[in-house]
Amino acid sequence: MKAILPIIALMAAPVVCTQAYGAENVGVLNGYLPTDGTMKTGVAVAPQLTPEFAKMQQELVKKLRSLPEAKQKAFMEKYNPMILPTYDAEIWPDKAAYDAYKAEWKKSGIAALREVAIGLRALGNNTWSVLSLTVDPQTRRSAPLTISALKYDAGKNVWISNNGELTAKTYEATEEHLYGAQTGTEWSLSKEDSLSKMSETVRISKTTDGKAVYISYAFDERSAISNAVIAQGAYTIRLAVKTAQVNMGSPGSR
Repeated sequence: MKAILPIIALMAAPVVCTQAYGAENVGVLNGYLPTDGTMKTGVAVAPQLTPEFAKMQQELVKKLRSLPEAKQKAFMEKYNPMILPTYDAEIWPDKAAYDAYKAEWKKSGIAALREVAIGLRALGNNTWSVLSLTVDPQTRRSAPLTISALKYDAGKNVWISNNGELTAKTYEATEEHLYGAQTGTEWSLSKEDSLSKMSETVRISKTTDGKAVYISYAFDERSAISNAVIAQGAYTIRLAVKTAQVNMGSPGSR
């Protein structure tokens, strides 16, 4: 909780906004974030897995590495660390072992990493930028989130970054997701040339029970020759709905 006082203090100061525009269209972002130049408090989050699940995951990785390369590649192409994998007889010795893995998965919780504040600011012509603040718990310095460097064009339903336009598709997650069932939109961009390959993603969704909004941003750039990481970053923000309190989450809760 050390970072919460600086966030609140910063939000108490007037927010510097561009001039107010008329009835601006916020597109599919309607209802997710404040659009009046104010910011809503929330937290950057990460999965909180049990020690027993960590052991099971190590066994899964060990087993996967023992399989033929083609099988490893096929498994990883479908694998998402945030979503419970389906049963595979080549990975788990039997269905009982998989059921135990699934049961431990469901004990996962959400760990709060740091407080954030976020909202939208109208730029005109149905284009928006992201207002944001966070405080580094180590340096105690405040700074905007990297997503604030992007702009959202509601008319075209695209995010615009220095790399180009991120295009939209519908996003849905079931209860097998570590953060629970959600619906929303995901925007993505992928580029590759002779030197590097990169991907950039923005995802904004709401849990199907209506209790939380999740905002995720991820960027990854790698060498096209060696696949070595050049630049990388990702985070997810959770905003509580229907409450003025910052929902810090707790182990075993989503």
